[in-house]
Amino acid sequence: MLFLKFKRGDAKPAQYGILEGDRLLPVKGASTVPGLFGGTGKKSLKTERALDMAKVRLLPPTDDNAGVYCAGLNYSDHAREIKMPLPKSPIFFTKGPGSITGPFDDVIYPDETRLLDYEVELAVIIGRGIDRGDPVTEKNIGEYILGITILNDISARDIQLKSGQWFLGKSFRTFALTGPYIQSLTADALERLYDLDLSLQVSDSTGKPYAGKRQMGNTKNMVFWVHDLVHTLVSRFPLRPGDIIATGTPSGVALSRPGYLKSRLAEILGIPMGKRTAAFIDSEVKKNKNYLQRGDLITATISSSDGAVNLGVQKNRIV
Repeated sequence: MLFLKFKRGDAKPAQYGILEGDRLLPVKGASTVPGLFGGTGKKSLKTERALDMAKVRLLPPTDDNAGVYCAGLNYSDHAREIKMPLPKSPIFFTKGPGSITGPFDDVIYPDETRLLDYEVELAVIIGRGIDRGDPVTEKNIGEYILGITILNDISARDIQLKSGQWFLGKSFRTFALTGPYIQSLTADALERLYDLDLSLQVSDSTGKPYAGKRQMGNTKNMVFWVHDLVHTLVSRFPLRPGDIIATGTPSGVALSRPGYLKSRLAEILGIPMGKRTAAFIDSEVKKNKNYLQRGDLITATISSSDGAVNLGVQKNRIV
């Protein structure tokens, strides 16, 4: 089952709906994740008359002020490309809830950055509260989450690197592109959860795809699976309905890494880390042409090869 969140005019509140083919069926009384998830569990969702998709605006398919918890280095191919070792336990960073934006909204390019990057990710939307002791497993994860969706983790890499932590460089307005659809974890979806194809392509302002600005990957390359990520988080704090867990990104991001010999020489010469970071950022600005530019269009998809899982197409312009 495919869910989406939408508005039909400014005067009416946001609402969840079910997508059946090209028809949008609004769900009665479902304006929050708990309201929708409770109805799916009881199989008691009631729908209204179908709406024209062209007359609604799709929203991020979660509640306001949702927590956004992102797994870092959770794809083996991505860790290899940036020359980082695989983590022995899940690594997390957060994005501010104010960064969440819709599947077709513009990305605002901050004046403070020169290195704007992209990361397509499979995300899960928590359906009910989860706390320490809840028996979340690979097989019953669908009893706790509303479903899966697309999240594009936009990052200001120079700010991330200079500040020495990830939060500020990843939490600008519009930096968590989410949606369009949530697919519930039916038996078919669960069976394919770790064999989903992730794709991201950046095109220029004329619509021409860039050769170097693209990602292709598969969830089979995840280091830690969804239930592992849930357990790591709830061992520290409870998860709330609507919270988002982004499960990591495959290879193909714009960010590069300095070569080993160059890094080792800098260590031997005693060059301070701040100067090394500044030199790396300057090199990226001058030599790496794979970062996002104003006018670029990002297109992202996640699906199974047989089409049983299809989370829609996310399209966002850089402005």
